[in-house]
Amino acid sequence: MWIIIEFSWNYNLTTAILLKGLASVNQQDILIQEIINIKMKYRQLSIEHWLNFELFTWVWWLGVASVIVPLILWWKMVDRKRILDICIFGLVVNIAATFLDVSGSEYVLWEYTIRVIPHIPLIFPVDYILLPVVGMLIYQYFPNWKRFLFANTVSAAVLAFIVEPFATMIHQYKLIHWKYIYSFPIYILIAIFAKLVTQKLLSQRQEKS
Repeated sequence: MWIIIEFSWNYNLTTAILLKGLASVNQQDILIQEIINIKMKYRQLSIEHWLNFELFTWVWWLGVASVIVPLILWWKMVDRKRILDICIFGLVVNIAATFLDVSGSEYVLWEYTIRVIPHIPLIFPVDYILLPVVGMLIYQYFPNWKRFLFANTVSAAVLAFIVEPFATMIHQYKLIHWKYIYSFPIYILIAIFAKLVTQKLLSQRQEKS
């Protein structure tokens, strides 16, 4: 008798757990589908906004120029004898800036309203071109730590208090839960981090050679 009761209790418990698990899976599937639907709606609205309000405007052309001009200047000014460590520095700046920028956008701290290409926000010319190029030139021309820090402090001030407000004024960039002053130390820390990583990688390479 006790065996039957225990078996029945275990069966009911197992059934309840399975039903709860199935209900959880169904809720998860519903939530995932809602996310997919929202993404599809966002894609549609994003393309519509790009075609009607972004493409071929003067601000759009400014975004295109911010991709091409810095690369041309960098190629003319870069020290080709040190191109390896300079590019390593630029890559670290790119990775760090992109990570922080994507995180900030995901947490709705700021938003980019004008894009060169649909679905690729303004972080592409900023994080992949502008910041790395500025950083690489500073890294090249100011190898001494003291001068490097001074040059990056000036650069950070220009980016945070001149470039960002200008981007906001022309509606390329919109602050939501952010202030320009917050960006100032972040620009400096990105440069310091990139220089430390670059020096570490170069020292390891020299030890192996």
